[in-house]
Amino acid sequence: MKMSRYILSILLIICHISLNSKSFEEYDEIELTNDSTLVTYFRDNLNNHTLGDIYVLDTTTILTSFYEPLENPYKLYQTLSNSGLAHKKLDFFYPTSIGFNTELSSFQSYIRNQENIIFPIVAQPFTEIKYMMGDKKEQHLEVLFSREFLPNFFITLNYDIDFSPGVYKRSKMQNSFFNGNLRYNTKNGRYGISGYYYNNKIDIQESGGIKYDSVFINNIETDKSIIDVNLTGATNLIKVSGFAVDQYFNISGNKSDGKNDSISSRRFGIGRINHHFAYQRNRYIYEDTNPLSYFYQSFDHVIDSTKTSDSIYFHNIRNVIYWNNLGYKKYNNDIPFYLTFGIEHNFTYHAGYFDYNTKEYFNEQNLSNLRANAGIIINILKSTRISGNAQIITTGYHAGDFFIEGQWKQFLGTYNKNFGALNFDINLNRQSADWFEEYYYSNNFRWENDFNPSTSLLLQGSYELPFLTIGVKNTTIDNYIYFGTNAKPEQFSGALNISSLYSTFDVKINKFEFVGFASLQTTNNNDIVHIPTFHGKIKLAYNINLVKNISMMQPSITINYFTEYYADAYMPATRTFYLQNEVKVGNFPFIDLCVTFKVKEANIFVQYTNMYSLIGDNRYITTPHYPMRDSRFCFGVKWRLYK
Repeated sequence: MKMSRYILSILLIICHISLNSKSFEEYDEIELTNDSTLVTYFRDNLNNHTLGDIYVLDTTTILTSFYEPLENPYKLYQTLSNSGLAHKKLDFFYPTSIGFNTELSSFQSYIRNQENIIFPIVAQPFTEIKYMMGDKKEQHLEVLFSREFLPNFFITLNYDIDFSPGVYKRSKMQNSFFNGNLRYNTKNGRYGISGYYYNNKIDIQESGGIKYDSVFINNIETDKSIIDVNLTGATNLIKVSGFAVDQYFNISGNKSDGKNDSISSRRFGIGRINHHFAYQRNRYIYEDTNPLSYFYQSFDHVIDSTKTSDSIYFHNIRNVIYWNNLGYKKYNNDIPFYLTFGIEHNFTYHAGYFDYNTKEYFNEQNLSNLRANAGIIINILKSTRISGNAQIITTGYHAGDFFIEGQWKQFLGTYNKNFGALNFDINLNRQSADWFEEYYYSNNFRWENDFNPSTSLLLQGSYELPFLTIGVKNTTIDNYIYFGTNAKPEQFSGALNISSLYSTFDVKINKFEFVGFASLQTTNNNDIVHIPTFHGKIKLAYNINLVKNISMMQPSITINYFTEYYADAYMPATRTFYLQNEVKVGNFPFIDLCVTFKVKEANIFVQYTNMYSLIGDNRYITTPHYPMRDSRFCFGVKWRLYK
């Protein structure tokens, strides 16, 4: 009840602000056409705005019921027994970051940082509210608000809170995210600055999965809330927060005609000087009141038998200064020639580990490196686009590591009129083992490794239409690092190959809509890479007009499926997925029924999930020992308000 009252209060406050706020600069009514309700955005830095690397903030009815990050039309994940918990993509994914790795892959979809923060481009103030209510008091609320407070000065606020007690024991989660960002440019566009702050908090209970799969599979106990689990006192607390400032200065002056300050009559300039400063703080805490649980006994011996309290802290500072040849003109991904290069300094303080014997912290680290980076874009005759960027660590931590990526995009025609486009991608990467793979010390797990650097090569080709993409990709990795059956990092010294054939689609035929994907995968070593041969998702919808241009109804069905395979197991104490060869999962459909009503700017849906569970075939598990939730009703709304 407290959670419901809290969410209701926020909704009322936001609605009041949105409906009663006035812009400092009133817009001419003639300018407020249908296009004025279109909200686009860019990510990361102001240069992407100038380059035309712009995305549309989705308002489609068919995607309304995808209320949380793992509800993605083009991806499937193995998950635990509740939303907001650890997860892993079913398609093979190999991260190619170099330097000190600040990512936590098993919670990546719920941790939003620099890469996920958006800067809306708005013609008028807007507020978007997304709310979902499920069974057992489950609730999800996200509010996004953006407006131009002063000429050329924009502020955006984004708040997200998710709460679910879970059906199974020890599966409760409460996750939250807050972001505030601003951007400003001078009237003549010569100087621009943006900044943001973000804060993620993931507070979850860990069950270690149910004790006996047979109790669930054979339906021995129908009350899921009393099925015994492996861990009865374990929790994970994850906090990731940070801030950044990004700014640019055009070296050449703006010879504007005075009528449009965003367009300069200067065709060529000396370019821009850019500076980016970012700070991030990560904090991971794993606690367990019963360290002697049978769940841990096949791994390292326990040091402190009374309580586990493992903590990891680190602070990361990033400083980048670079030049590019941008000026005042804005592009639509069609800049004829773009060049950038710069230097970057990274500093990381790692707080080390708590020694259960001496009761002191040890292995504190100050790590830094200097790296050079460069990028290029070439557009030829409005039909060919070649782009690439590279980065190499020249000195310090992981010196010699690098990545090079490039793309050739060939339109079959021109950018505006074509029969699709051919894309060819390459990514070459050399990376040393990260801090977590090299050394770790805790109450239940300890290791020290001297791994060789890994080298990976990704080759990908695809044919792309507005409604369909068909592609093939191959990843080759030497010295691949993975987590073995002992839940510790290991290295494969040979060459690993993973190939896939995939397709994504978003098709509209009269009143019918189809959205989803399909993927076939294969590997030359099934012993160290466990992936389903096939996995896919499709959502089929039918649009029914109720009141023309005002309201409509859209019944739909969503089907997820993947073939049977040995899915990786999950270790809460290290927040990692690792190999197991005992339990196969998959070869069942996960089916949702949904009806969505669109009333002007509001989309309202009622959904019935996991219909497959009704037939009594209890195989709906995506991660070993973590059954998915039974069929249930949920209700949600996505509502966009202007002014």
